Amino acid sequence: MRAVAVLSLLCLVAASSCQSHDLDKLMVTVLVLGQTTYGDVVLYKVNAYKYGFPFFVRTSIIKYPERGKYNFAYIRAIHIKDNDYDGSGGYPSISAGGIGQRFVKVKLKSQRGGGLNFTVTIYGRYLFPF
Repeated sequence: MRAVAVLSLLCLVAASSCQSHDLDKLMVTVLVLGQTTYGDVVLYKVNAYKYGFPFFVRTSIIKYPERGKYNFAYIRAIHIKDNDYDGSGGYPSISAGGIGQRFVKVKLKSQRGGGLNFTVTIYGRYLFPF
């Protein structure tokens, strides 16, 4: 009975250590929403980085525009790039707003035990020239 418990524990540890959301190790996870065209400008660009802790899932929420600021441009495209190339990166998602809106809320989530390293770029177009 003790051997079965030890064997099942080893199998559990092995399964959790080889968890990967990226099958091709050279592939970079990218979430692209919308399409950039001539006349679009970079409205916002940020690098989000958090260290990983064993057995914890790290999350980060990025809001555009930042609190206390105004946005007069409509969002045309959102590019979210995972900078971890080894398959240990995370999962991006849009919680609110997005394409065609003037605001967006991006949620970044890491794998269990891993950190997150993303570059979020938001493109848009002003309705009137400055």
